[in-house]
Amino acid sequence: MSRLRAFARTYALSTLAGVMYFLSWIGFGLWPLAFFCFVPFLWSIQGDTPRQALKKGLWFGLVTHMGGYTWLVHLFTVFAFFPLPLALVGYVGVCAFQGAILGVFAYVLQHARQRSNWPLVVLLPIALCATEWLYPLLFQSYTGVALYPLLPVVQVADLGGVLLLSAVQAIVNGAFADSLLWNQARAAGTAKGRAPLGSATISLLVLGLSIGYGTLRIRAVDAEQKAAEKMKVGIAQPNVGELELHQNPQASVKTLLDQTAELSGRGAELVVWPEVGFNTRPIDTVMPDAGEWIRRGIPVRLVAGAMRYAPMSKGPRKHDVWNSALMIDLDGKITGSYDKQALLAFGEYIPLGETFPILYQWSPMSAPLSRGTTQAPLVAGKYRLATFICYEDILPGIVNKLMAEGPGGRPHVLVNLTNDSWYGAGNEQEQHLVLAAIRSIEHRRWLVRSTSTGISAFVDAAGRILQRIGKDERAVMVRDVPMLTGTTVYEALGDWPGYLAVVALVSVFLRARRRLA
Repeated sequence: MSRLRAFARTYALSTLAGVMYFLSWIGFGLWPLAFFCFVPFLWSIQGDTPRQALKKGLWFGLVTHMGGYTWLVHLFTVFAFFPLPLALVGYVGVCAFQGAILGVFAYVLQHARQRSNWPLVVLLPIALCATEWLYPLLFQSYTGVALYPLLPVVQVADLGGVLLLSAVQAIVNGAFADSLLWNQARAAGTAKGRAPLGSATISLLVLGLSIGYGTLRIRAVDAEQKAAEKMKVGIAQPNVGELELHQNPQASVKTLLDQTAELSGRGAELVVWPEVGFNTRPIDTVMPDAGEWIRRGIPVRLVAGAMRYAPMSKGPRKHDVWNSALMIDLDGKITGSYDKQALLAFGEYIPLGETFPILYQWSPMSAPLSRGTTQAPLVAGKYRLATFICYEDILPGIVNKLMAEGPGGRPHVLVNLTNDSWYGAGNEQEQHLVLAAIRSIEHRRWLVRSTSTGISAFVDAAGRILQRIGKDERAVMVRDVPMLTGTTVYEALGDWPGYLAVVALVSVFLRARRRLA
């Protein structure tokens, strides 16, 4: 019992920080906590060695992810067929791996604090951005996305992506921590120098500049959207999940065809189906009538989620099979395809599955798919669509590549096909949508997002979710979507806050080594 009490005392502040962190994040609604959530943790590691900070950081990260990722239990029980005890083990394991990012962050931060006299208002964003940029997460979940409700602030994403949002949040947390720790030292009679007014000034300046920049950018974007050419786009959400599709491959096709006919009748020039909405069988796109067979004569352009295949020249399998988005033009021909590149482990491939094929027999919901290799946009008339599938919409690097300028120019709109029924319960669908919405700000394009069971949405170029179909609803939407042009700083420079943070850390460590030498 004494050990348990000692553990509770040692890790109480880290636990509090973890709870504040996930409550500030998407789906919980307490976003103001984002500006304070690191402060208890920073207080708890004051005076710690890097190794001690690492341990507390691992606990901090575990708490944040166990609070925010409860939907993993549903994933493991329903789709991996784990019994509940094993599902809970898997849930804790994934959360521990994901949460270890904050342990690494704490270790790096504490090393930097010992080797420099920089305040936390400077060191915290550097350590956080460097770690978020380098750490290999299964599900990308950047800290700064918690600021999404503050629409003017998040507009800076077109300058430095979601990492810049994390930096803004960390700067404010760092300023509060500098003040708290100085006052604590003053009470103990160990304070050095004056109160950290510089930290507060930096924090207020960064927030003020972000709000000012965002306000101006929203006005400019709204004017561009109003003046741009429009395409009337329809979204079909059949509300047919992964389990139902495996039991009845025809489950969503009739619904989608009915919805597409309705959208065509409402004037849609382009209709977007969800990921693998057409699930009857893989499509041979070389077949001359494949597109018409999918569309069934409905006179509208269609982006259809489907499995497609092609014969393989090598390897044990007879065909390459891709999770694809197919562009079907007005004449019913398939004019292009995008194949998913970032495959989902244990859903679209099993690690070591090629070496041990029996693993796929043990996991009937998994399929050995091939990775896509092309970034070419789909073309609908005179417009180009940067198209990506499922959780690729939370991977800024992939979307940035898809937005690269090709022979015809940059794409005019972002199109995402998703199936979120894998995750079922909890806040995953809302988290996924908001993470994806940041891509609209980074690239100043509308996002057209069609999902199987929700949440489908139209997101404008300022990141506003203008219209949505909720979870577990069968419905359609149609809207005039501006076909925008131009580029952003983020498209040109990518994740420069990550590069810059790593350079700053290396500089701190090199300077410290020279002083010791």
